[in-house]
Amino acid sequence: MIDGIVTPALRDIDYLAPAAPYPVEVSGITVHQNPIYRYSIPTDEQPVLLIKDYIPDHNGNFIAPGYYQLGLSDDREFLYLIESKDLRAVIPVFKIAENEREMHKLYAKNKELTRKEKQERAKKKREAKRQEIINKKYGVTGATPPQEYEHMEASIEYIPNGEYYLIRYEKGYIRAWGAIKK
Repeated sequence: MIDGIVTPALRDIDYLAPAAPYPVEVSGITVHQNPIYRYSIPTDEQPVLLIKDYIPDHNGNFIAPGYYQLGLSDDREFLYLIESKDLRAVIPVFKIAENEREMHKLYAKNKELTRKEKQERAKKKREAKRQEIINKKYGVTGATPPQEYEHMEASIEYIPNGEYYLIRYEKGYIRAWGAIKK
């Protein structure tokens, strides 16, 4: 600095550099190049999968233990293993059950309904009627009704006979099974 004049080399770089036209992450990719946007997971509300052991593949890569979101692709052909909105693995789906009737077949037991089950069924009918009235009320005011709870579950199990990990995804009335070969 000579006589109070600041040379261009000493100026703050933020003062000279133009701002990026779109947000950029630390890695250098833009926000919409993130796998969560590219692979189009419909919502952030996905079942959580706990992986307790390292899962290696034949290339020497591995999936570390931890908590992951398990998402189903829109075409229902792949399960996405997501950690902190970063895609960690794409798992092919080999079986899917999509409707309520098929779900009830999976859980059905060949027996008569007990008194408690009949009471629960009647309670569900009353609750459905109440929810219908609430939906009409909110429809008049233009507000959106509160979202109903949707059952979500994810699990992983090692099958030693075939040496693969079986992954089960369940959200609402959709169930999907995928496998990771060890």
